Amino acid sequence: MVVSKANKSLLSSVFKSRIRTTGESSIASGNRDIAGTSQAVKDLLCFKNSSSDLEEVPLQDRVSNLLHVTTSEKTSLEKNLFLKIPSFTTKIPYDISLRSKELSRERKEKRVYKKNGLSRRFAKIFRDSAQKLGTEAMFGAFNRVAKEMSVTEYNAMVGVYLEHAEKSNDLDYALGHIEKAFELLKSMRDRGFLIEERVYGPILGYLIDMDMVEEFQSFKDVIREASPGSVERLGYYEMLFWIQLGDGEKIEELCDTIDGDNRESLSILQENYLLALCKKDQKYHLERLLGIVDITKVQSSDLLTNIFEYLGRFSLDSVAGKFLWELRESDEGVKNVSELISIYSTCTPNPTVEDTILKFNKMHEELDVMPSSTSYEKLVKYSCDSNEVVTALDIVEKMGEAGLIISADILHSLLHAIDEVLEFDLVRRIHSIMCTKSVKPNTENFRSIIRLCTRIKDFEGAYNMLGNLKNFNLEPNSSMFNCILAGYFREKNVCRALMVVKQMKEAGVKPDSITFGYLINNCNREDAITKYYEEMKQAGVQATKRIYMSLIDAYAASGKFEKAKQVLVDPDVPAINQNELKSVLISALASRGKWADALHIYEEMRKAECHVDPKSIISLIEYSDSNGELSTIVQLADDLQDDTSWIDGFFRMILFAVRNRKSSNIVDLLKQNKVRLLKKDLPVETHFDEVFWAIAETEPTKVQLGMDLLRFMKDELGFVPSRKCLDFLLHACVNAKDQEHGLLVWKEYQSAALPCNVLSFLRMYQVLLAAGDLEGAKALVSKIPKDDKDVQHIIEESHSAFSQAPNKKKPKKKTIVSSRKQKNAGLCTSLDR
Repeated sequence: MVVSKANKSLLSSVFKSRIRTTGESSIASGNRDIAGTSQAVKDLLCFKNSSSDLEEVPLQDRVSNLLHVTTSEKTSLEKNLFLKIPSFTTKIPYDISLRSKELSRERKEKRVYKKNGLSRRFAKIFRDSAQKLGTEAMFGAFNRVAKEMSVTEYNAMVGVYLEHAEKSNDLDYALGHIEKAFELLKSMRDRGFLIEERVYGPILGYLIDMDMVEEFQSFKDVIREASPGSVERLGYYEMLFWIQLGDGEKIEELCDTIDGDNRESLSILQENYLLALCKKDQKYHLERLLGIVDITKVQSSDLLTNIFEYLGRFSLDSVAGKFLWELRESDEGVKNVSELISIYSTCTPNPTVEDTILKFNKMHEELDVMPSSTSYEKLVKYSCDSNEVVTALDIVEKMGEAGLIISADILHSLLHAIDEVLEFDLVRRIHSIMCTKSVKPNTENFRSIIRLCTRIKDFEGAYNMLGNLKNFNLEPNSSMFNCILAGYFREKNVCRALMVVKQMKEAGVKPDSITFGYLINNCNREDAITKYYEEMKQAGVQATKRIYMSLIDAYAASGKFEKAKQVLVDPDVPAINQNELKSVLISALASRGKWADALHIYEEMRKAECHVDPKSIISLIEYSDSNGELSTIVQLADDLQDDTSWIDGFFRMILFAVRNRKSSNIVDLLKQNKVRLLKKDLPVETHFDEVFWAIAETEPTKVQLGMDLLRFMKDELGFVPSRKCLDFLLHACVNAKDQEHGLLVWKEYQSAALPCNVLSFLRMYQVLLAAGDLEGAKALVSKIPKDDKDVQHIIEESHSAFSQAPNKKKPKKKTIVSSRKQKNAGLCTSLDR
């Protein structure tokens, strides 16, 4: 949905009116020391108890004070903001939920954050503050001390406001937060701080996506005034903006600044214009510009990459070939030819990996250049992303034979792909690659190899990898040993797991919190839990969130439920981790029969508006008390917000209803959630298969419910039932001895264009036997191929089981038998076909 021009104009005028001219700018030092927490943040973190000595209060406690502000304090903060930001007075009924969420996902996929540890810490502080206090209260509290804030704190606050705007479904709310981000940027400008692209880029991207013309110009002006060196880069966003609006005149105006007649290098601004055109596949404008640009004069490697990606997407072989030959003849350009070939060949639409490799080799031969390590690396990554892991391994082995460097990044792509496709045995081929002299692994590569070895129970191979570390001047670390430790615990081999800890100490590697987490989590006695926890403290290892989670799980597994609850009241547990630990406690209690206690904790958290991990809510649904009310389980499913968690929880609720004879409202619940079930990329049909399986396995079997669900899938959702779905439903008919519905299901195979296989006929044979139609069963079984011994065995067992069972549905009239004969004749005809 797009904002109307009238609304845009009104919003823009209100927004623009708040922009103050630069005037007298109080320029502060641009080289503020951000090595530690600024006095501003210290003051804020302690605002709950302002009389306390800042130097004596640990940072962790200050954060706790901030995040545990009471309701009355929160209200007071909201009423006493020192710097009030005017809000939009115009209420516009406008739902931006679908568009803003899609755009937000796209931006987050493309966005790369390059933050140091300090800025990440501040961003987390501001985000948690906004969650606890509300953004209005947070903004006021932080602006009380704005004059003392460093550029790092400004950047973090701007990021939080943008996050809230992106996530919002309400336009007024989103624009309010964009306004506040704008005020912060103006404050940064007035204090002489530079505004970096990692800060302004995401904001301009949001304004571009939302078609906000005057707002975009206002932000751009402030950024240019604060950071004069960003003028050329702002040209990139300006071109993106006019492309988004579809303003051909403005695009043409910017394109006219690119003149290739003088054959000189493009300016940085011109290269940014071209980059935006390539990003947005502006074929009309690029066709003209690429015809006049001297490719050898392009200085930006990013622009070269995007030009060849664009050429690949549109399969412009002649243009790509011309450019590559020109670069081939250039002293500097020849260095990039092989890499650009790999970029072009891997961007061609809809080829197979084999075709891509053929094109890659052919272009190298035609241009008489040798493939470089970098170009092979891109080809390996392309193959891995296409799940062609064996092909990728072949390429890497070829690199080793040619003496090319096999980088740590190449190994990472291979190992990640092996993990993704679950073909863990392929890690054995990595062993031989590691023996080549040209391989340059890092410790993370070794950790991944060791972990994959344990997945195939090749512990000898894992230890061999530890021994190979010295060949690359690398040292073993705790994460490598932890992988072996976890592998032995998975195999329930506690003795070998404990031996790993001993080997760590012998190798001079200190166990870390993850090591102790594994040890604690696999204890089934209280004394063992206490022992490892004390050992951890004596070793000087600080308890982490993972340790507290392990304690909760271990105590619950050993039946010490009160001990599990007491972990939360430990004074050493950071307040910031309370919600996550409570979520773990909910799962631990629910999965071990303490469902009522788990539900009580959840309801308390929900009442206090605390965040609960969706996995914990799903645990409550999965392990629900069979005597519980369905309405409670329905509410739990409704509390799941994101679609992935909701679809999982919703169908677990359906399964609960089926298995506990509470299925009368299932179809109504499905109809109420029809819109959400029709969303793209949700595995709805797979979940329906599980429901039909539950119907088939539950006694007494409710075939009518299965038929109702089948009708809902077809008529309301437009789904074609899967073979699994029909197989399970036919199996339900066997259990219910329901011939009438069995024949209806049989017709559904034909409607769904699913040819009936031998298993389908065997199930239908069992339906007829179970229903007492021995004549029809005899006619049907005569058509089933009996070459397979297993098929013969099933037929014999079925006849023995069902023919001896008491049958209450024996035919009383000839007309009924005749009718059955007609129906079964159809079955036999189907088999003949």
